[in-house]
Amino acid sequence: MTHRPYLIEPGYKSCYEYLLGCYERISADVGDYAAFVNLDCTTMMSKMFEDVEKLASFLVAQGIRRGDVLTVFLPTSPHAFIIFYALSKIGAVADFVPPFLPPAALREEREEVGSKGIFILDRMHGSFAGVIGDDLTVICSYSDYADGEIRERAKEEESKISQISEGGNVIRFLRALSSAGAPVPTVKDPGRDPAIYLHGSGTTGKSKTVVLSALALNNVAYGTYRYKEDLPHTYGNSYSLCILPCFHSFGISSGIHFCTCNNFSGIIMPKFDAYKANDYISRYNVQYISGAPSMFMKMLDQDNFNNSGVRNLEVLYTGGDIVSESFVEKMNGILESHGSRARLFRGWGLTEMGGACTTNYHNNCKPDSIGKCRFGVSIKVIDENGDILPANENGELCVTSDSVMNGYFSTDVPVWNNGVHVDENGTRWVHTGDMGYVDEDGYVFFTGRKKRIIIISAYNIYPYSIEQKIMTLPFINEACAVQGYDEEGKPLVKLCISLKPTDMSEDEVKEKVLRFCAENFESFSVPRKIVIMDTLPRTKLAKLDFMSMSDKAPK
Repeated sequence: MTHRPYLIEPGYKSCYEYLLGCYERISADVGDYAAFVNLDCTTMMSKMFEDVEKLASFLVAQGIRRGDVLTVFLPTSPHAFIIFYALSKIGAVADFVPPFLPPAALREEREEVGSKGIFILDRMHGSFAGVIGDDLTVICSYSDYADGEIRERAKEEESKISQISEGGNVIRFLRALSSAGAPVPTVKDPGRDPAIYLHGSGTTGKSKTVVLSALALNNVAYGTYRYKEDLPHTYGNSYSLCILPCFHSFGISSGIHFCTCNNFSGIIMPKFDAYKANDYISRYNVQYISGAPSMFMKMLDQDNFNNSGVRNLEVLYTGGDIVSESFVEKMNGILESHGSRARLFRGWGLTEMGGACTTNYHNNCKPDSIGKCRFGVSIKVIDENGDILPANENGELCVTSDSVMNGYFSTDVPVWNNGVHVDENGTRWVHTGDMGYVDEDGYVFFTGRKKRIIIISAYNIYPYSIEQKIMTLPFINEACAVQGYDEEGKPLVKLCISLKPTDMSEDEVKEKVLRFCAENFESFSVPRKIVIMDTLPRTKLAKLDFMSMSDKAPK
């Protein structure tokens, strides 16, 4: 199926203005359509725009102006959609903070960026009221976007969890909307003004705050659209499954902004549940899912994944962690057996670029590759001296596009270009810290993290290459190579693994793994310590927690 292009050229528009332009094009052909589904209750785009307008008006009445920062301390929820576009409309900055932070960390994050208010879930307010202070506080409830009996049940549950007294600077979300005044103008020509702050997982220390502009987010949405425009897409009756958190770059740019602009109705999951995700696939016309490899693995492990709704899937996109070829083949086999055109494709990206930079796709896919550059993205591979390497030479991956971050937020130096390298031509590059190479056909291959290196006897060992080979063993579920030490304090490669169902004992497993490693790895990179776990530990962003699996250096 071909269709006229609905997504408009990004230009220097706010995310709100960009969405409005896309909506006007789509609705002119198909009419109004669903923005999101929450607790099986549908909210139409026209209603979402009404609430965006009301919230923007309310915030302006509270003294919020262009450039002001407000904290969004929420899981993925309907409010995240409304808040994101309302702040964009008035030119304020959305500071998306992971809702699993402890109170002291939340206070530190907000003080650092100068936040003037916070959106928080009702059931969390009691634990954090002491660190919010007298700032504007908007209380959000899951029942806000529910109907009928579902809403009453949700409100009853919420009343048991949290008793909240409104007054002063504390107001419930729906009351804020109802108290809104006249519509307020949309900020024009935001350029590269900060639009959103995002925070990493912080597994190796305090995370950096990434500053992204509306231009960056709009370009990610447009680039994603250009990459999938050859696929059939039924406008007005298609859904995306929002399993990634809204405080993650992938979740906000590809999971919310791209989908909303491209007429995918988002099915909201505040907390990922593999069984429930599969249920949504069977009940809705789900066409688009982006998620971490561990999420898709859990979905495939459930007995309800193999359902008739699978045939409607068009795009399954994953990245950010290790995924084995055997798992990809298994997933794709099920999709194919149901007549789905979708396949599980691996890609690669980073918060500093607003999300994905490369992806495999139907007619441009190579096994083990993380794909080709997406529309508008360029990659170069450099050596330790900064010189550009030829095809098939391993080095650090550097990326550029119109989605490059403004910089890392810092109270000590200007945000602009902090963490960004500007070359002699004025091109702004992000040095990713990821190692890899580009082959003669333009496919990118990831070989490991520059900083995630195990050094043994002066040899550099890249854990990713070990993990990829180990994952080819049929009884291995997950594998992670980390820094370890023997009883004498000498460094070694430590291998943490989880297993698929097997009749082998742990001793037999270890023997087979050691034999395989001896046959396939250079002697200095052979793991000397093997730890079998039920599941490998992960961060709250679903990435492998390397730090917790590594041995502490001997004193």
